[in-house]
Amino acid sequence: MKSKLIYSTILAMTLGTVSGISVSTFTSPNALAKTKLARVISYKKLSKTPYNVNKGYLYTNPRLNKKAHRAANYPSWTFYATESAKVKKANGKEATYYYLKSGNNKVKGWIWKGNLSKVVVSTNNNTNNNTSNSGSSGTTQSTNDYAQQKSDISNMLSIVRTMYSQDQDDVLAFFENITPKAAYDSGGNDLSAVISEMGEAVSDQSNSNGIRMDAQAIQNAYQLFANRFPSLTSIKLAALSSRLSDTLSGKSSDDDDVSGAASNLADELSDAVSNLQS
Repeated sequence: MKSKLIYSTILAMTLGTVSGISVSTFTSPNALAKTKLARVISYKKLSKTPYNVNKGYLYTNPRLNKKAHRAANYPSWTFYATESAKVKKANGKEATYYYLKSGNNKVKGWIWKGNLSKVVVSTNNNTNNNTSNSGSSGTTQSTNDYAQQKSDISNMLSIVRTMYSQDQDDVLAFFENITPKAAYDSGGNDLSAVISEMGEAVSDQSNSNGIRMDAQAIQNAYQLFANRFPSLTSIKLAALSSRLSDTLSGKSSDDDDVSGAASNLADELSDAVSNLQS
């Protein structure tokens, strides 16, 4: 009887120890998961702008820890962006997310800017015989300008083909319906979206050689459009381009430095190029 009591006591102590280890092992992943959230670097207010969502997810907050809605469920809805957040994702890469709210206020959340396309805003048809309505950005454009658009499309296509081979297909898909009449801001299939997707590609790339190939392609895209923007925009882009050049040439620069600098340049260049349509 006494031996049974001793055995039971030892067994209980053993189970208690194992249980303690089990609890510790169980909670450890939760503690580690907390370190995998995106970190917000900065916020910026936006003028209320209409967008359509093309793909991806809307998140409940810019830390990207909870998906609220699947973009594919709202292909024809109009959303309004009022705020942006630059975040550092769990993989260490930086990206820009927009806060959107549907026109009926029923659907809202944060989504990567590359998954958006601007909604076409119609304007009146008071155009003269020497202009034609772009049909996509609500602006008018001289037919004599189309040579520049055609050249830009061709040159950007060549630049994308210098990217890391595994990243080319996703970016090339944006060329499918690009037209010279709306080369820069057609609401999805345009050079602005191409540059934005290049930024996302370099952010998600983990191969060191691939990061540098994508980064150099973004630098080449900047060179293509340099000096076409207002002075303040040009100064900002030049600074970002210089930073990227430093990281590409610096022997001490690691992959995250190159990727971050390239992604930042792509984000700003994409916005600047979209304004060329007007």
